[in-house]
Amino acid sequence: MIPLPSAALERAARHIFSLGVPDLATDLCLANTTIGLAKTHFVQEALGLPAEALFIGGPDMTVTRNLARWEAGFAYGGKFDWTGPEPLIVLQVKPNVCGMLVAGVESVPPPEVLAERVERLQRKPGSLEGVPLDFDLARSNHFANLYTSPPDSSLPPYLLVLHGAAPELRADNRFGWGLYWDESPALMEAARHFDTPWGALDVLLGEAVEKYYRTHQHAERFAAERRLLFARALFGEFEVISNELHQGLTSPGEMYLGCHPIPSPAVSAAGQEEAREGVLLPFMVDRDVPAYLLRGLPNLTPTQMAALGWRERAEELGVGECLQRANLLAHGSGYAVGGPAEIVLRESPAPAAVLLQRGDQETANPREMVDGYRGEEVLRHLLELGLGEVAYRLEFHQTVIAP
Repeated sequence: MIPLPSAALERAARHIFSLGVPDLATDLCLANTTIGLAKTHFVQEALGLPAEALFIGGPDMTVTRNLARWEAGFAYGGKFDWTGPEPLIVLQVKPNVCGMLVAGVESVPPPEVLAERVERLQRKPGSLEGVPLDFDLARSNHFANLYTSPPDSSLPPYLLVLHGAAPELRADNRFGWGLYWDESPALMEAARHFDTPWGALDVLLGEAVEKYYRTHQHAERFAAERRLLFARALFGEFEVISNELHQGLTSPGEMYLGCHPIPSPAVSAAGQEEAREGVLLPFMVDRDVPAYLLRGLPNLTPTQMAALGWRERAEELGVGECLQRANLLAHGSGYAVGGPAEIVLRESPAPAAVLLQRGDQETANPREMVDGYRGEEVLRHLLELGLGEVAYRLEFHQTVIAP
């Protein structure tokens, strides 16, 4: 257990519902998210709203390498829900419309041809909607990998998994506001600033909520088309298996941060009406090992909540409806954090911070905490919880682009 210095942090911790594997990365996520939720509750109460914001941590809940997000009190691998009687958007969660394209490829170009295409794409990534593109597939944890399909499947012989976002739209741009509060002065002019006991939090209210959500929806479509554009530059024609968001808003009050929203029949990012319950979503373990295509199952059901022992707490907090629309699916194993180590949650002086102590060394930098990726234990946990099911196991074929 991590000591929680104040009643406000204890209340925030009770609004975290963890599905994470029991390890140090999960514990760090819990500690840091406690700060972010305490800040959000403070703002909700200051606005005369119920302090009901919650976090549902997925099986891959972990730290985030985005320093501004982490320092604001938000981690990775789950769903934030602050839906309430008045529209509100918390900006420090930093939605970036990141997602993964899974594309079926009939044949792989010879190595020298593919290498030439990669070099050309890196040098001249092109433009989209009049916006010059910023090649991001060799930065952070973005990549393009090829896998082979199971021989007895109806899938194309090769599957490309391309992981990317829309860095061009994080700052103010030709369309208006940027996505990131710390890169978009125009966005911050519209935000309401709060100094909470644990540090600053900026939110959008009223008409600004709908404007930002429209901005986000456009960016989500832009990012999806951008992934298609990059894939065409590498492989020409292909079959789209899925092209889904795993880091962004699905409504003004729901933020999926590093996990798939389980799609339901709706309008896709490409603008087409389709039945999407059976959409195949990628689950990535590590860079050069097998990957998986999963089908998400609706969650959390009353049966699942009862099995987790959450029903009484959910009823007491009045968040049962939010939990029943969790519908999240881990998109990968998540960052691992090596131990042994001790987690310290420092509440004051503000801003509050989470520290990791390994022996006589101490750090508040999540990038210094990370020790590679977890393994398949996250997938096993996901399946045990009934959040999804494996449709296909994909064998690693080759790395196309990697950091």
